[in-house]
Amino acid sequence: MNYWLLALVVVVSYFIGNVNFARILSKTKHVDITKQSSGNPGATNMYRTFGPKLGYLTLLLDAIKGVLSALLGLFVIGHGDLHSTQALIGIYSCGLSAMLGHCFPVVYGFKGGKGVSTMLGVFLVSMPWVAIICFVLGLVYVFFFKYISVVSLLMVTVFVIYQNVILPEPNLAISLLTFAIWVLTWWAHRANIERLLVGKENPTNIGKKIKKDIAQQQKRDEHKEVVAEKIEEKIEKKEVKAEHKEQKKASIKPKRKSRRFKLLRFKHNKPKKK
Repeated sequence: MNYWLLALVVVVSYFIGNVNFARILSKTKHVDITKQSSGNPGATNMYRTFGPKLGYLTLLLDAIKGVLSALLGLFVIGHGDLHSTQALIGIYSCGLSAMLGHCFPVVYGFKGGKGVSTMLGVFLVSMPWVAIICFVLGLVYVFFFKYISVVSLLMVTVFVIYQNVILPEPNLAISLLTFAIWVLTWWAHRANIERLLVGKENPTNIGKKIKKDIAQQQKRDEHKEVVAEKIEEKIEKKEVKAEHKEQKKASIKPKRKSRRFKLLRFKHNKPKKK
């Protein structure tokens, strides 16, 4: 294995992780996401603050960071052979680095998110079907039980155990890298774990949020319709006024001509003084 090349892709992956889409997307709304709700610049806080659209978009973009980093390790270190030991080392080295870049971004003063979406992207490359199944089951759990942090902790635990169980033979490097991903995820959720233990964790009611967003969208649509109707009424009134003005002008001009004609006729027919 070329360790210099591995070090290079790890550094590149770290800076890929530095790109924080929650901060970028919230700025388009002229809001600082780090000052909203939990203050975490991640998909969950974006969901709570701006709703499903920006929440899921943030999750997708952060997951793409993990996918790109993992693919970098897969093709540069593992030469595209997903089942080789070198490929898995490349995937998890770059994936862990991207997560560190997300959690501790140098460009934001080492204040980042929790790295769950990026972690999901990493395992989407190494074990796609397992990651997809766990994600879908996680959504079902959140819909009924409301706690996203529990899903995040359970998913990373399942991923790490499954990866090490399916290895043809034990590999210390892969075990250490996956364990480091597990530790980083749990450490990033230490405040959530404390709140869960004392029963004060913030729930995320997806069903209620979706209904609320639908109701708000309907109100916005109704408001747009009302505004459009008012604009149409104004345009119609302007058109009516313009027609009245034209009619007045048309009715005034003949009268002026007729008066002038009468004056000229009067002067012409006026008897001359003898």
